[in-house]
Amino acid sequence: MGKIILETGSCATTPYYVEKFYVNLYSAEELCYLLVDKAELLDEDIMQRELVAWLDEQCGLSQLAHTLITLLNQKGSVVAFAGTILEYVHLYSDEAIERTEQIIRSNEGLSPLERGKAKADYMLQNKKYHNALKQYNSLLGQIPETDSAMRAAVLHNMGAACAKMFMFVQAAEYFMEAYIADRNEASLELHLAALRMCRDEKEYIAYIAGHPEYHDASLKVERKMNQAYGQFEGTDENRMLFTLQVFREEGNSTAGSNARYYQEIEKLTAGLKESYREYVS
Repeated sequence: MGKIILETGSCATTPYYVEKFYVNLYSAEELCYLLVDKAELLDEDIMQRELVAWLDEQCGLSQLAHTLITLLNQKGSVVAFAGTILEYVHLYSDEAIERTEQIIRSNEGLSPLERGKAKADYMLQNKKYHNALKQYNSLLGQIPETDSAMRAAVLHNMGAACAKMFMFVQAAEYFMEAYIADRNEASLELHLAALRMCRDEKEYIAYIAGHPEYHDASLKVERKMNQAYGQFEGTDENRMLFTLQVFREEGNSTAGSNARYYQEIEKLTAGLKESYREYVS
């Protein structure tokens, strides 16, 4: 999180880790920023006695901690818990605090399934693809058969998570399941795009020929693939690949030495591996 000027309490020597949002907090102000910024996703998970103890012991906010402990003992609401912190620290205006409380209050009516999906969606948006996939998968068995819209949305996002991890075979399967559930053309197009990425051209063309009902969707996919390729041509990644090709050609023309080519390949793949590890962590 960005550096925040302290006005209430002390800066913690030991941060408080909010697992749901993958962030370390060092001050009451940073906690307030989190409460306002993530208001749509707040639930009972934020109401932890460990957080209250941290505010007391690390931030020196004993009075606030005492009030929050009383709330916890009385089984107070998430709105009351967050509102108490925001009002005590008063980093934001009264209007901003009231707006945040209203957002939290409106989300209290969400079903457990909706809350679970919101949590998985947050993971997906923040590139925690493996964790998002596990969360979505745990939701599938809980979705009533009559709720095709929720099932399709979860399956669609499972396909997106797999695609982000380059698992195109699995992505294609999830996108097709999502399409079967609610006949959303976006899921069908992504199903075809995933197939386009994991099958050779002959296999893909044979698949489309065997499913003439997908012809129009396949044309849209081809247009988007061509657009993506055109955009890729101007990227740093494409320039890097061109440079690598030059290195290889130079190596082949100078006594067969490809040392520089392989050095650059190693650098590129190391970066890609690190990115992939972050995705699946």
